This record gives sequence, structure tokens and C-alpha cells, in this order.
Amino acid sequence: MGKELKMNLITAPDTLQNDNPSILLVNPSDVDKNQFNDIAKDFKSDINLYLYQEDVPEDTDQRLINAANIVDHIYVNLDNSKKIEWLKGWLLKFNKTFYLTNTDHIPYNIINVNKVYDMTQVAEGVKYFEV
Repeated sequence: MGKELKMNLITAPDTLQNDNPSILLVNPSDVDKNQFNDIAKDFKSDINLYLYQEDVPEDTDQRLINAANIVDHIYVNLDNSKKIEWLKGWLLKFNKTFYLTNTDHIPYNIINVNKVYDMTQVAEGVKYFEV
């Protein structure tokens, strides 16, 4: 029987500094969250999961900026990100950012080529957090 893996969920105002791979989920939909939970069983190591939801009062723009700077990977649901419109381009500039959108009229791919259509693609792109 193998080692039981641990996922640390980090919400406002906390941070966690350790050697675990880390991901920031920005405004994930319920579908995104369910997909993430389904693929978590395939992770190869413990992870730190930062969650930012703009409808949560404790999740400030400053917290989002701080978390984005320290995590290994970022997932942004651009369609759910209305209040942080001004931060979208900044988040997309990181090559560690994956994004989901159904909007075709805004060419986000000029800034970032990591467009995904579901959370499984994110997990595959980071090899299920294999270290």
C-alpha cells in the first residue's frame, strides 16, 4: 500500500510555504471543481491548492496577486472572472497559467497559448503534479 497523498486547501488570508507543488484556481466553476476533485486521485505527490473566488469577500485582488507570484501553476476560468478583468492580461503573461474561456472574439492566445477546455488538460499538462 502506497503513501496516502495530501492536498492542502489554502484560502484567504492564509499562505503555505513548503516544497509541495502548488496550483492556484482562479474563479473555478462548479464543473471545474468537480473535475479537479476527480483527477486529484491521480496526483503523484502532495499539493497545495490555492483557491481564489472573486465573490468571497476575503479574496482580495492583493491576495490573488500574491498567490499568483508564489504558486507553480495557475488555472483561470476567464469567463467567471468579471471583477478582476484588469488582472486577466497579467495572469496570462505567466507561462505557468492555463486558462478556460468560451469567448472567441478576444484573442487571449496572443498572450498565452495554454488554453484548455477542462481541468483534465491542466492535470495532463503538469503531469499530475509529478515531481
